[in-house]
Amino acid sequence: MKQLPLAGVRVVDLSMMWAGPYATKMLAEMGAEVIKVESPRAWDNLRTLVPQDPEPDDPWNSAYYFNEYNHHKKSVTLDLADERGRQVLFRLLAHADVLIENYRADVMDALGLSEDVLRSARPDLVLVSMAGFGKTGPDRDNVGFGPIIEMMSGLMSLTGYGDDGVPYKTGISYGDPVAGLAAVGAVAMALIQRRRTGEGITIDLAQRETGAKMGGAAFVAAGLTGSDPVVTGNRSPRWAPQGCYPARGEDQWIVISCTDDSEWAACAEVVGRPDLAALSPEERLERHDELDEALGRWSAPIDPRVAVDELEAVGVPAGRVLDMRTIKDDPHLHARGFWVRIPNPKMRPYRKHGIVWRLVEANPQLTRRAPWFGEHNQEILGDLVGLTADELDLLTSEGIIADAPFGASAG
Repeated sequence: MKQLPLAGVRVVDLSMMWAGPYATKMLAEMGAEVIKVESPRAWDNLRTLVPQDPEPDDPWNSAYYFNEYNHHKKSVTLDLADERGRQVLFRLLAHADVLIENYRADVMDALGLSEDVLRSARPDLVLVSMAGFGKTGPDRDNVGFGPIIEMMSGLMSLTGYGDDGVPYKTGISYGDPVAGLAAVGAVAMALIQRRRTGEGITIDLAQRETGAKMGGAAFVAAGLTGSDPVVTGNRSPRWAPQGCYPARGEDQWIVISCTDDSEWAACAEVVGRPDLAALSPEERLERHDELDEALGRWSAPIDPRVAVDELEAVGVPAGRVLDMRTIKDDPHLHARGFWVRIPNPKMRPYRKHGIVWRLVEANPQLTRRAPWFGEHNQEILGDLVGLTADELDLLTSEGIIADAPFGASAG
């Protein structure tokens, strides 16, 4: 069995919330040793969001949200606002390959952790900054969360229905996972470059810019024509009918997209409207409302799985819309072993998604839960960095390290 591609790489993770932890989660899944560093006074807020009910004595160790994005990591606590905490970080960086953070652009400098200072600890370090708006420019000091990034990237201008001018955001903070994936690729390329040159690399990854790049064809069209794209909801500007249609059951839906004449002719037969089968593409676009009404009348009383099977059987592109509950029982994902359970004595068992990069020879598996607060202080700060038991005790007594966040409460 081959080893995972990032085996032997050590990542110091100063990131919080979603974008950064999403990136480092995937790095850990690919074999990197990810050391999550949190301050006892300024911890990752995800630790205290969406706690279990009833709330345990240490909700910061059992929040579902935090566990989703931090499995396979190790937890170290250090107060980086204190010079003693920074000195310990410098000793840790001497053993590290990558440092990644998603603070506001000015925070690292304010903490005394500028690029030149960090490189004094490890000259060939790969430094990744994921500030919402980047390290330069007039917006550099702004705080950027996922919904803000989505709005300011232009993506929301592409969503909506008809010409009412009302934009819609996605159901998730789209900017976060997109930036996280971009950071994974950036780290991989930087490590390859470092191997070739022996030199450290600094990456300024602005989350707003990664979001803007997802505009795709609409971005190109706006540059060529100078006009804003027309939002079409679930429809296509080229194909008809295309849309989302009700099915039997509470909030059950299917999607259908007819991309050529033969698909539409087959669809018209299935829904009981052979009289419409000969409509041209132009006619179908003009009569889209009428076609939507016909498809909706046919699909509404039918089980969504049956409706999709009938359409697919005659070559019509169709699919069922799965919500977060029904996707947990999707037979295809179960057959592929996508859902896994990781034992955690502080949490009720639940299914979580597996690893999406399936390197067949290496066969990566999820085996470790998210770390408890400061769980690996001894292993990392003692065994790896070399702090003595007396030094660790002193840092603990002065609040530089801890095994619980100061003043934490759930919610």
